[in-house]
Amino acid sequence: MKSFIPFLILLGFLFSPKVFAAEVTYTAKLNGIECADCKRTISRAIGKIKGVKTIRIAKEGETQHRLTVVTDGSKAISQAEASASLGKDSHYSIASWSKN
Repeated sequence: MKSFIPFLILLGFLFSPKVFAAEVTYTAKLNGIECADCKRTISRAIGKIKGVKTIRIAKEGETQHRLTVVTDGSKAISQAEASASLGKDSHYSIASWSKN
């Protein structure tokens, strides 16, 4: 019976729920958004980055918008990666990028 207990403990560790990383939020300033289709295009592009859960784009001024990206925390996202996801022919630009 005593030799069976370590086996049960090992099984408990193997089949216990995995601990996931905490959500991470990034905030950016966007330029070049002209309409609702622009927002959808940006959301689709950034949404393809691994770990992205939620994207919000809100107007902050005449020509500038605030982008909020919530990830599952599985990997960090850089400004360069986010910009690259928009495509090199894109007229959108990420003016700033910060991790909250």
